[in-house]
Amino acid sequence: MHLSRATLLLSVMLWCIGASVTETRAQEGEIWYRVQIVQIRPEKLTDFMELYRDEINPALRAGGVPWRSAWRAGQFGDTYERQFITPLSGFGELDGGGALARALGQRDYDRVLDKLRETTEGRQAYAVRYRRDLSVESDDVSGLSIARVTNVQVAVGRGADFEAFLRDNVATFLDAGVVFGIYQRQFGPGPVLWQIVENLRSYRELARGGILRAFGDQSRAAEQLAGVVTGTERYVLEYDPDLSFTGVIAPI
Repeated sequence: MHLSRATLLLSVMLWCIGASVTETRAQEGEIWYRVQIVQIRPEKLTDFMELYRDEINPALRAGGVPWRSAWRAGQFGDTYERQFITPLSGFGELDGGGALARALGQRDYDRVLDKLRETTEGRQAYAVRYRRDLSVESDDVSGLSIARVTNVQVAVGRGADFEAFLRDNVATFLDAGVVFGIYQRQFGPGPVLWQIVENLRSYRELARGGILRAFGDQSRAAEQLAGVVTGTERYVLEYDPDLSFTGVIAPI
């Protein structure tokens, strides 16, 4: 996924950010992801990684989760934070504790939750909607292991204006070769945010600037967004293959 931090995604997340581009729809025509942001106790990092590799990820796969991508802070961010992104085919799949609880059973589920409490300092969960209609996609950047995430706070009542800015300037972005995904964080702690996620080939690409570079003279874009955007946050994520998985094994 293309796929987000505690102040959030994308990271989108996210967020949203993913190693696989499998798409699922919570409602017809809508693509949703579940993003979890975890703060790990530094002295428990090894235990945390073993818990996810040996118990949580196998249980999720057994519970029918088709893929999960994990992301860690890049050169700028919280070293002991991880983001996990999974597809959300429907909100009903979260009933009863979700895939993890269904695969483990109540006793083992409670045991795993106890281990999570021992190894983490906090955890936030978000439902994030991918806006394909506002995104500029390209197969050339899918699967890249570095993601720049920009969280955008939009003024109350100005969401339609922000959407119009993106939609009206698709040709400008395409002509400039600027590729990005747009996500909306709909449920979870904090305000509703928009996320702009760009997949990068290297850190060198950070120097080229964000998506407004497509305008050359960015003052024109700034005029269009005046009073619409009230704040931004930027951070970089790296794909974590050790805590990610693709493919589904037979259900328990």
